[in-house]
Amino acid sequence: MKTTELWDTIVIGGGPAGSASAGLLSKKGQRVLILEKQSFPRFHIGESLLPYGNDVLHELGIWEDLKSMSFMRKLGAEFVLGNSAGSHRFWFGKNLPQQYAQTFQVERAKFDKLLLDKACSLGAHHLENATVEDVLFRDDSVEVTYLHQNERHQAKARYCVDASGRTSVVGRSLQLKKSDLGMPKKIAVFSHFHHVHRNDGEAVGHITIVRIPNGWFWLIPLDAEKTSVGLVQMLTDFKAQDLTPEESFNRTVQTHAELLFRMRNAKKIAPFYTEADYTFRHNRAAGPRWLLAGDAAGFIDPIFSSGVMVALRSGRQAAHTVLAAAVRNRPLSWWECRRYTRKFKQMTNVFYFMIRMFYDRHAFEVFMNPSPLLRLPAAVTNLVAGNTDFSWSLFWRVKIFFLLCRLQRWIPISPSLSYKSTIPSSRLQPSF
Repeated sequence: MKTTELWDTIVIGGGPAGSASAGLLSKKGQRVLILEKQSFPRFHIGESLLPYGNDVLHELGIWEDLKSMSFMRKLGAEFVLGNSAGSHRFWFGKNLPQQYAQTFQVERAKFDKLLLDKACSLGAHHLENATVEDVLFRDDSVEVTYLHQNERHQAKARYCVDASGRTSVVGRSLQLKKSDLGMPKKIAVFSHFHHVHRNDGEAVGHITIVRIPNGWFWLIPLDAEKTSVGLVQMLTDFKAQDLTPEESFNRTVQTHAELLFRMRNAKKIAPFYTEADYTFRHNRAAGPRWLLAGDAAGFIDPIFSSGVMVALRSGRQAAHTVLAAAVRNRPLSWWECRRYTRKFKQMTNVFYFMIRMFYDRHAFEVFMNPSPLLRLPAAVTNLVAGNTDFSWSLFWRVKIFFLLCRLQRWIPISPSLSYKSTIPSSRLQPSF
């Protein structure tokens, strides 16, 4: 076994959480090693950014790079019923401060490579195709054993940030307790396409969510031609169909008017991918010498595109927490660990409540028709844009919104929505 020199921090994983953490630590003079098990660029899902992740992109210094690339500008989001019977568009610029008026739709292979390269340009050292085999925590250090180029190595550091995704290397090593938060198991089936119908005007870059009775579709315009399209449904419903993921995707498109219209000329340009049973959150996200960031700490649901923003912001919070302890060369205190875990849970709790609202048909009716009273549309736009740090005026309006969502089940506050399909399955066949 080869032993490397001592690092200040070892970051496991070079995705958005790992790159953000490593970049910000390196920016402050830390010696950082990133261990990434894959080779970049690589395919990844989670392609729609949220405006409230912009701050981290500015802090890392890549905002201008994003503007100069071919990524699609995202000025808002739209939600449409599968039978085309209802829709609602949210525009960030109408209800948010200027710095959150837009963000981007990104092809993750390019976006993640940009983030990793930025971390390295700030001073981080990274190894690709480096598989972590073991993590050992001591009172004053962390020892990480990893395999790279068919040789086993050991690296030591004062701290470790686990940004390894849902595999959660540290979480698994320490056998940390986690919860599915009572969410039903789901499966996502997705691919990339050309010639998907686009919105007109400035809404061309909107993410489109098509709500169907037992799930939903995403349509994310990635550049001038390429669109990411995915189906999310309950795992029990998928298994009951006795179809392959691709067959289930195609059949669902064929039975919903909105999807038929948007996908009528679509040409698939990539294989289908699947992700299943992805909802979890660790009860603890930090210890004396370690922190979990991004999906390694938890992932709720893709519906409101929270994954990358949570990764960026938790990566930044992990870096700031490490830097505070490193000044005095000490482990993280009990209070720092508790505060980091609480901040991660607070951030993901906002999306948890939004996700429960989305899958509740009655609550979703309020979401699709928010009352103009008390500036509720502005409050809902903040939620859609990823704002999880509420001012007092926003806090109580969000509380009222969720209260109305609960009341909708008994009192018709907003018009009811029908998901009844008006298109027979034989009407049109998508060309992909």
